[in-house]
Amino acid sequence: MVTSYPPIEAGESSYAASYVNALQTYLKKEFTEIHILSPLDDKERKENISTNDGKVKVYRLFDSHSLFDKSISFLKLFRKIKQIHPDIVHFYYAPIPKSKFGGLLGEPLLILFLMLKIIRIPFFVTLFSVWYPDQIEPRAYELTKNRLLSKLAKQYFKALMYFFGKLPNRLFIIVTAKNSKIIRSFSQAYHIPSDNVKEELHGIWRYDKLAKGNIELNPKRIVCLGFIVPNKGYEYVLLAMNTVLKKIPDASLVIAGSTISVEGKEYFEKLRRMSSELCLERSVKIEERYLSENEFTRYITTAGVVILPYVRALGASGIMSLALSHRIPVIAAGSGSLFEEVSDIVSVVPPMNADALADEIIKLLGSTEYRTTLLGNSEKYISEHDWAVVARETYEEYIKQINIKND
Repeated sequence: MVTSYPPIEAGESSYAASYVNALQTYLKKEFTEIHILSPLDDKERKENISTNDGKVKVYRLFDSHSLFDKSISFLKLFRKIKQIHPDIVHFYYAPIPKSKFGGLLGEPLLILFLMLKIIRIPFFVTLFSVWYPDQIEPRAYELTKNRLLSKLAKQYFKALMYFFGKLPNRLFIIVTAKNSKIIRSFSQAYHIPSDNVKEELHGIWRYDKLAKGNIELNPKRIVCLGFIVPNKGYEYVLLAMNTVLKKIPDASLVIAGSTISVEGKEYFEKLRRMSSELCLERSVKIEERYLSENEFTRYITTAGVVILPYVRALGASGIMSLALSHRIPVIAAGSGSLFEEVSDIVSVVPPMNADALADEIIKLLGSTEYRTTLLGNSEKYISEHDWAVVARETYEEYIKQINIKND
């Protein structure tokens, strides 16, 4: 596996660790070794660490903070892959600026893909976020304030995604529902052969028993978790709280997560100013820090409702999956296929609409019957997304490709 890996603080890092844990838990007898090829630990900053945990070996191969080192990361990765000579390689990739794998969006990986094809090692890519062409241009304009560069960025991204989809033996997209429309629309948007793109359901750990006293601890507590960036839409929750508090005076809100850019830090300050201007300080707590997996779980399992007030959603939500696995209701703001496919298990409201969000919060916190009905619909989702199921399905894809190679 080529991926960021804990203690590196990133969504794909945490998800990769859960996937490896699932392989160890449910498929341990099927593997001789699992090798994790990762950038250096952002905290310890030590080079070339190799740690062993049973069948799992972790290698910290390159410095993702060094422009030069990450630009030649594909050479270090290739050398290690060739040395290990695995049956299959699985990349975990997010197309975000300043990629840990070099280039603007991780373009050096394309060279590594070609090198793997030459030595005939099959490889998969799991895509963590899904950008469509019509989303790229406005996002590029937000960053550059230049219309021409924004149009060029759209065409460049279309070409990049084509090769990221065409070169691997399989491109997986993490989705929230079986038979997701996202797979077909992504394939069509980037002209990738449809049989090369497959869905990967977002894995979750199944908790068959709710933590004792869970809901009773903070039944009127609302939580918004994850990286603090403008596309999360947290300002609409603050606006909604004005209305919520009139109906439910003992309601409270926690917004917690780390900022990952200058844009994020400015957004965090904006949220703090809004909280003060709206006189919400007694009911609202905004924390700027990275949350460990245990902290995520603690916040969610003591909440009355989890809110995902997206302005722009790019893929499956790990926070939504974690909340549902603990039987905590979720409200999500958004539109399109991603939200239509989960509308029977979470409350979906229009994006950037504080009034609709407030109405749904009041309805959820005020009606035990409504909560029970909504959570009752989540059982099928939990069983389909159980890591035992997800890991097995991916493993079967490994076996198919290994058999094709050996034929």
